[in-house]
Amino acid sequence: MSEVEIFKKLKQSILDYDSLAAEIAAEEALKAGINPLDAIRKGLYPGIKEIADQYEKTVYITDMILASDAFYAGANILKAKITKEELEKNYKGVAVIGVVKGDVHDLGKNMVKYLFEAEGFEVIDLGFDVPTTKFVDEAENNNANLILISAMLSSMFPEIGKIVDLAKKRGLKDKGVKIMAGGGPVTEQVAHQQGADGWALTAPDAVKVALNLIKQS
Repeated sequence: MSEVEIFKKLKQSILDYDSLAAEIAAEEALKAGINPLDAIRKGLYPGIKEIADQYEKTVYITDMILASDAFYAGANILKAKITKEELEKNYKGVAVIGVVKGDVHDLGKNMVKYLFEAEGFEVIDLGFDVPTTKFVDEAENNNANLILISAMLSSMFPEIGKIVDLAKKRGLKDKGVKIMAGGGPVTEQVAHQQGADGWALTAPDAVKVALNLIKQS
């Protein structure tokens, strides 16, 4: 079986929400001598990206959960075979991610997390209902490059500003830490009004914006 065919199988396993198929395709990739990172980037990643692009159009919460399970089923097998040298070569930085205090909607946050990990970021996932100080504490403790804030309720917008303000007071902004905000009701205008450096409408777009922000640091 050719590399292209295996990449297609990996991608299709995500589109089919099939964890077992993802594991089998991952094993086939390793047996064929395919670089594990290439298998993730060219097989699993395109699948999860396509699912993310269709979220709230033809793909819904249950689908997203099943797709993410399949992604991790394949990715965990492949990650175990990635050498330290390859990880360092693909390494993009550290991102702290969480849902603001008072908000428990974390599906969008999870989608962003999956794509950032696939892109080569080390992601510190704080979960949901996260206090302002925890975002900044964890960013400081882990020498983060990015703070990714999710807010799915418009009433929680001020929480974004509180995180930005605290990051400034702690000197993280002066050190080049970039802050992004997103979530269903969050617009680019809202994100900038609250002091965030970046915003994205979708999870795949968030990766692109983040990479550009890091280049500016």
